[in-house]
Amino acid sequence: MNTFTRTFTRIRPWVILLIPAICLLSGCKQGDDIQNETRMTEVTIVGEKFHINGSPTYEGRSWTPSDGGEFPVEGLLMNARLVQGVFDDLNPKTRGQWTYPDTRQWDPDRNSDEYIDAMVSWREHGLLGFTLNLQGGCPYGYCSEQRWDNSAFAPDGSLRMEYMNRLERVIDRADELGMVVILGYFYFGQDGNLTDEAAVIHAVENATEWVLEKGYTNVIVEINNECDVRYDDHPILQCDRVHELIERVKAIGRDGRSLYVSTSHRGGVVPLASIVEASDFVLLHGNGVRNPSRMVEMIEQVREMDVYTPMPIVNNEDDQPWRVEEQGWGDEGNNFAASVRNYTSWGYFDFRRPDEHDDYNLGFQSVPVNWHISSERKRDFFNMMAEMTGSPGTPELRLEWPGEIGTVVVHVEQEQTNAVIVSLSLVINNEIVAAADREPYEFHIEEIPKDEHWVRARAVYQNDGREIAVESVYFRNPWWPYGGRY
Repeated sequence: MNTFTRTFTRIRPWVILLIPAICLLSGCKQGDDIQNETRMTEVTIVGEKFHINGSPTYEGRSWTPSDGGEFPVEGLLMNARLVQGVFDDLNPKTRGQWTYPDTRQWDPDRNSDEYIDAMVSWREHGLLGFTLNLQGGCPYGYCSEQRWDNSAFAPDGSLRMEYMNRLERVIDRADELGMVVILGYFYFGQDGNLTDEAAVIHAVENATEWVLEKGYTNVIVEINNECDVRYDDHPILQCDRVHELIERVKAIGRDGRSLYVSTSHRGGVVPLASIVEASDFVLLHGNGVRNPSRMVEMIEQVREMDVYTPMPIVNNEDDQPWRVEEQGWGDEGNNFAASVRNYTSWGYFDFRRPDEHDDYNLGFQSVPVNWHISSERKRDFFNMMAEMTGSPGTPELRLEWPGEIGTVVVHVEQEQTNAVIVSLSLVINNEIVAAADREPYEFHIEEIPKDEHWVRARAVYQNDGREIAVESVYFRNPWWPYGGRY
């Protein structure tokens, strides 16, 4: 048994790893433009396939479901809607809604730090792409109005550098991990913060030039999320004109490079011909599509369009991809399986449902976000993706409370992985209180917070020279003598 007094250390050790080595040597400030830095990940499109560094994604991989058949995965871009990675709220009247339950404060840098920390575990399950938005998404999942101010763009379309600095750290980490960022520029409800059409155009140009000036080769662009939903302030963001912005992005180049670009419609809608014709890849959304046969129909309708030439089709937002809960994440009966069977990339949109707002572990869009694989719903998606892509996955940490107040046992459960744990820590209210480097992982905490507290375990292991962090579910008040809520 490991016994520790409550001497806390802030749990942000990974931040140091994110500063480019050149900055450590030269003393440059975070956010400085390092134009000569060599990028590690380049995404290209060859026909219907995505390539990374000259080779198709998941090279040679096919998926064989339990009912037979063999479906190619090579060239697809498995992804997830993880749009809040640089989220902040500049409206003091609404900012207090997003406080973390363990510290009772909102911290945009913590949000980005924890996003970056979790990325490697997503990658270990086969996730190669993720959607990240400069104006986020609804922090409740779905919203009728948005009073908060979450935008990387100022009203005139200029870039807010505190956002871009956080974005730079996220894209840098994706570049290190061989991951593709689907970078969304505008989100309905936040686009109204830009003053006029000239500001929208200015924002598009500024964001595109920023990506190119940074030398990123792992970024593709989604102009706006669902062009057919409430862009009343700016007609150029509506579906019948947004192709103008797609063409504008494609026309901006640097050193012979430009960015791949597209945009999306709401769930169940096939894009307009003008959008498909202008785009480098086609984006579909599956929200509300409960019958997988409709998902297949949408894919077929795109491929049958006169303006369609072979290009990737990507579903990058699908919130509940089955008709009834019992279907779940099986080999058939959901939009994920249906998409892959029809050679279409797929991405999960997870958020806290109306009856889940008190459970910090749930959802990838509801702010504040637990970015780790911290719920059964998240784990089921990631495990299915790992199976499809032949990826190892990550261990799962489970906590056991033997009964004695202050005592917890941490179990490391592995299926596909053979991880050797380097260290395992116990975290209370976002501060490390105990650590061990070998089994058994049993901790006794002598001083328990008298008020509300949140407890989780964090393990670090190495695989292929890569350091990977995984975390358990976050438990609320497990040692309250009158019954903690888990």
